[in-house]
Amino acid sequence: MSEDRLRGVLDLFERLRERPTWRRRERFRPLLLLLGPGNHTGRVAELFQKRCEDERAPVSHIAADTAATDVSGVLREAKRELSQPSSRPRGESPLRFPLLEMALWLRDLREIRLQGDRTPPRHASASERENHQLVQELTHPPVGDNENSRRRQLNRVIRGRGRDVLRDLEEGPRGRTATFLAFLEQIAPIGVAVVALLSAGAAAALDLAAAVLAAILGLGFVAVQIVARTRGWYGVHRFGWFLRQPYLHRDSTGFLGFALGVFDPRPVEADDHAEQLDLLLVAAFLEDLRRNYRRDYRRVAWARVRYPVVILEHLSPGHPGIRFVELVERVRADNQDDRGLPDFDPLVVTAGVDPTAPAGDDPSAPPGPRLVDRITQVIRVDMSSGEPRDVVASRFLWARYRREQRVVEALGTRRELRVDVTADPGGDLPPVRPARRRPRATHPALPWIAMVAVLGASVSVIAVQAVQYCSPLQIRRTASGECIGITDGSYHFGENARGAGKDNRLTPVLKRIQRLNADVASSGKPFVTVVYLGPLTADPAIKNRQIDLLAGAQGELVGLAIAQRRFNEASQHLRLRVLVANAGAKFRHAEQVAEQISERALHDRSIVAVVGFEQSRAQTQDAIKTLATSALPLIGTANSYGRTAELDRGGYSPYYFRLAPPNRRLAEHAAFWARNGELEGRPARSADVIYDGDPDDLYSKDLATEFQRRFGKNAVRMWPYRDPGELGEAVERACRDPKDIFYYAGRSDEFRGFVSGLENTCDKTPVVLADDEIAKYVTDNAREIGAKGTFKLYFTPLAAREAWTPRWIGPEQAVQTFYTDYEPFVAGLVGKNTPADRMPSVTRAAVSYDAATLTTTVAQQVYWEQGTVPTAASVYAELSDPQRYALRKGASGVLRFGPRSTGHEVTDKAVLLTTVRGNGTLEVVAICGRLVLSGQRGAPCPPKAKDAADG
Repeated sequence: MSEDRLRGVLDLFERLRERPTWRRRERFRPLLLLLGPGNHTGRVAELFQKRCEDERAPVSHIAADTAATDVSGVLREAKRELSQPSSRPRGESPLRFPLLEMALWLRDLREIRLQGDRTPPRHASASERENHQLVQELTHPPVGDNENSRRRQLNRVIRGRGRDVLRDLEEGPRGRTATFLAFLEQIAPIGVAVVALLSAGAAAALDLAAAVLAAILGLGFVAVQIVARTRGWYGVHRFGWFLRQPYLHRDSTGFLGFALGVFDPRPVEADDHAEQLDLLLVAAFLEDLRRNYRRDYRRVAWARVRYPVVILEHLSPGHPGIRFVELVERVRADNQDDRGLPDFDPLVVTAGVDPTAPAGDDPSAPPGPRLVDRITQVIRVDMSSGEPRDVVASRFLWARYRREQRVVEALGTRRELRVDVTADPGGDLPPVRPARRRPRATHPALPWIAMVAVLGASVSVIAVQAVQYCSPLQIRRTASGECIGITDGSYHFGENARGAGKDNRLTPVLKRIQRLNADVASSGKPFVTVVYLGPLTADPAIKNRQIDLLAGAQGELVGLAIAQRRFNEASQHLRLRVLVANAGAKFRHAEQVAEQISERALHDRSIVAVVGFEQSRAQTQDAIKTLATSALPLIGTANSYGRTAELDRGGYSPYYFRLAPPNRRLAEHAAFWARNGELEGRPARSADVIYDGDPDDLYSKDLATEFQRRFGKNAVRMWPYRDPGELGEAVERACRDPKDIFYYAGRSDEFRGFVSGLENTCDKTPVVLADDEIAKYVTDNAREIGAKGTFKLYFTPLAAREAWTPRWIGPEQAVQTFYTDYEPFVAGLVGKNTPADRMPSVTRAAVSYDAATLTTTVAQQVYWEQGTVPTAASVYAELSDPQRYALRKGASGVLRFGPRSTGHEVTDKAVLLTTVRGNGTLEVVAICGRLVLSGQRGAPCPPKAKDAADG
């Protein structure tokens, strides 16, 4: 019969092997019986095979005269043909049968075992010889005598054979490459995409170091998975299904025990043992197909739109294909899902049968059942007979009815379709309906395209984050180019720093802190940690970085390093570690860095205090509020704004302690000394006040206002500025009709512009009075100020080594040890011949030294009293005790904190009036407040402070 006359059966064949879309439920395909003599059914089988091969769809053609003699032979042939390159589209991975291969291998080993010690045939393959050798090892000493040794040997061989357990794969170089790419596709696109997303998330949420670590670990895991799958390194872990299948149950532990149970014959085998082994083979075959077609994360499983077909060309009574069909139906009946229904498998079977052929293969037997009826009887759907039930048993009818409904839904009303291929009624036949194409979303290139897209997006995110990081570990780059974050000294902040290792004026002291921290770690002793928060980078908006001075930050770091070294050398049990946090120029990023400190303090319980906060800005206020939520003691060094740490609801934060006198005290003393004639010996009756009008700068306007109030409102002219241009204009206008003195309440950053304006526009030599803020400028330019003599400068530093002379502390007092350590320490950092503009501010070094020494003194006291490593809570409790001196001999004077109602202000804090001599050295003109506990010399002071000056 021609192909045109077979369009109908070809159309039916296409419908049977076409896989429905994921929206429609998959159901078992019925057995297609082609009724007719062998030449007719053989013709149809050839057409079926040709259609499958033309589409490169999975197909196995079992000939009528096949060499297979049993079910295992049919399965071997079906497995081989379904795995051929011709049974899969180009670019797709082949069907794999690891369970069937293992079951067949165990059967082969069992057959060899049953043959006894017979040597392998002369022309046996290498695989057969290996099997004989393994059987010898498993049955003879020394391995055969010990169960554990047998398991280890079997496991070694399985791992060594990898995914080719049967050693029957015939792969050339192209086949091996295709297999590798198939396994690669299963893991690489998803794995690389997930790793890329995790790395991008780590870069965004944590830092670049976490992103790199995630990428290395993730890609390493993906690579191991790819190699393990291609090499079969999973070993026996791939075969857990054998412990769950219902056949050949043996008392065993794990798969190796099961395998040896199949291998070892028992003295008395069950009558159906051979049948159970055949059922195991068929069950493994169907389970492999089920896994190949299971729609999961694998793209190829969704791309398979044709079910695998086994074509039994023509069945005779003794053909092993009959037994194969029978066992397939039995396994389907035995293998049920959670609802008690047969678990779906995608196998399609067609069989050619002569309708007149007898069921048996004995020619001399009397006429009986036909072969086609025998097959039909095996695969029929069992239903109830419909006989009536009594009134008691009727209660079960509904459950039986529902179960049968579900069975019919899964299997259909019949399990076979019969086609008489010899009957042709004539007439025109419609063409065969076109087959369903592979979905576009399952194209082999799509996972790789998606992976590249995700990888590209993730790399872009990481690249953006990389631009935002100056260092992989918590040092972020802001939009303005500053590097902010926390370091142990390994990263070097500074005016030109764009990455660790760059040379700048902060590098030597940061290296020293790093080395001191390393000594703490190597000591193995308990330690407490102090975090310094300050502005450690220059303002990117200022091109001339010399204008944006870092002497103050450099000095504060030097003071911390001196305090750390002194404490660690003197303490036998406790150590001090210092972390450095950059808040950015003008504390622009203080709140963000404060959040980093708070988060770190949650995990690092050694952090007992945060010191610094030198600039009185709105951002500093926000940082203090953020850190106060972590209940950390906060010690301000040079912050003099009177309302620092003030709460929104009123009052002051209990956690903030200030070392600098508030602006009201500084302004009171400055106004008194000006009116009292301590500046150039002439009492001042009027003043021009220059200050920064930036609303974020809390210090400048507050100090200017306090000075105006103390000096006399009508005697003061106020000159605010918002930028350097306005500053020059303000100075020029003031110099047209200058007052007796200039009071500079601006920032040290703009002081050079102020000086330039005085030199260019003022006719007379003006007298300038300023606060501690310009100490940074004085440090870098004292010699120039004295040598030029274009103006007379007085300022009130928070500390000065010139105050520790017999003139002020008396002949009996020793100089504060900080000042004796300072010069050799700094010389060791920057050298003896370093220019003045690279030297740290000794004033700021003194106050930060006091902050660190104050913390370690309290921590040491807690350690000895309580016998445990101090915590932030215990340090805070000691600091807030008003009955004790926090530091009796600080570098900036006697330190004793007042109550919370005053913002923990230092009681009677020393205020120094200092001037610059012609040779560039400093001279202390007056001291008010308590510098030492006793013996302090008197000086002209405001009435409220006069008694304290005498000690």
